[in-house]
Amino acid sequence: MIKGNEHFSIGDRIELIKISSRDKRPYPSQILDIIDEKNYIVSGPIYKNQIVLMRKDEIIGVSYIVENKGKYYFNAKLLRRELEKVYKLQIKKISDTKRYQLREYYRFDIDIPVIKEFVFKKGNEKRTITERCRTKDISGGGLRLYSNYKHEVGDIILCKFNIDNHAIISKGKVVRIEKVDTFEYVYALGIKFIKLKDRDRDKIIQFIFLKQRLLREKGLI
Repeated sequence: MIKGNEHFSIGDRIELIKISSRDKRPYPSQILDIIDEKNYIVSGPIYKNQIVLMRKDEIIGVSYIVENKGKYYFNAKLLRRELEKVYKLQIKKISDTKRYQLREYYRFDIDIPVIKEFVFKKGNEKRTITERCRTKDISGGGLRLYSNYKHEVGDIILCKFNIDNHAIISKGKVVRIEKVDTFEYVYALGIKFIKLKDRDRDKIIQFIFLKQRLLREKGLI
């Protein structure tokens, strides 16, 4: 995650997107060198231990997250690629940088299975209640969770779920409770993540952006 401003530093994490591909999967990459304000050397993308080939003159998307600001995106042209020893690309920025709105607290409606664990004391004993729940929505800051257990505001729970096969385990604090009328659940819990790892938060935000982009391409939003 880039800190402090919207400019790169060597070693910063970015994502590369093959714009011409149907699969707009963001591939992890990294800034290896900075030639000038528009030209960069980046690591070539690798997926499932296989090199993702990108051709010379291909136009690719470059996205990255700036801490406490949001996500930025620009288009770049691939000028050169090297496959010997280290797979790396030389790219040139060819568009203005667009700043997406800060999405950390933007809640995206989506149904994701979640395993919720709640530890409480009964006498001198600690007991754990495990419940299979589902999300109503999710953001980089927390989620709204359907549940049948009658929690209290302030309860600390443990949430386990997957985002694109990436396992996330985080503590959460119940900050809001609403009764709902669904076939399966009685309550909707507003959960704020506690000490969520940066890479997990990044994964959630990136997932939201990707889903939004796909919906926008289909004209659904």
